[in-house]
Amino acid sequence: MQLTKHHGLGNDFLIAIDQGDLDDPARRARQWCHRATGVGADGLILAQTAPDGPVVMTLYNADGSRAEISGNGLRCLVQALARRAGSARWEGTVRTDAGLRRGWLEPTDHPDRALVRVEMGEVVSGPPFEPSAVPVPIVADHALTVDVGNPHLVLHVADPAAIALDQVGPAIEQLVPGGINVHFVMPTSEGALQATHWERGAGITLACGSGAVASAHAAHHWGAVGREVTVLMPGGDARVLLGSPALLEGDTTFVATVEVDRDS
Repeated sequence: MQLTKHHGLGNDFLIAIDQGDLDDPARRARQWCHRATGVGADGLILAQTAPDGPVVMTLYNADGSRAEISGNGLRCLVQALARRAGSARWEGTVRTDAGLRRGWLEPTDHPDRALVRVEMGEVVSGPPFEPSAVPVPIVADHALTVDVGNPHLVLHVADPAAIALDQVGPAIEQLVPGGINVHFVMPTSEGALQATHWERGAGITLACGSGAVASAHAAHHWGAVGREVTVLMPGGDARVLLGSPALLEGDTTFVATVEVDRDS
């Protein structure tokens, strides 16, 4: 079985397009995404194309849990679809568990890197959350839950890089039924903010696409940034345009083609 590996600002995914039904995909995600014994990735994306309909995207996190959507995963899938079609540009619609999303790809000066922009849908309020329930000490000026097709908690802190994500992330994630993505942000200007991420089902990631949108939305809600925001993350910068729908844009990189045994 053939997979391609891509990353969006260091947030990496294994992608299978039109490979047929996969027996126990949750187990395969855990197996293939494992960074010591597998190929290594934050998630596994299974995609099915249709002649007259949208591409259907199914996403499994590295721990085997199913996710509604991933902004960077969606951007990586757009690049995989363009490469499969042998096209330097691509535009189309993808059906995710969070709904339909459009995507656009433009080439860059590097053959394995593309600029990909995707719709992220309506950004709305997230699940109820009580900050006092957090079992680890955090000094946050503001906190907001956001839904971008998947749930997020955004916390405004003095220095996102100083947060011990490996301790704080899992402690907060489990406070919401089904888990929640956790982001620590610090606006640096009207048009930019720094962010670090703990993703449910994957842990610490170098970037988070839906989290970048959630972070920009929260910071805009607090009056700290405008509607066009550059989100500075450890893996690189993404651009967010808040609106209806929100748009996410950034570089996406093809890493390799990998053969795996689907029967092992």
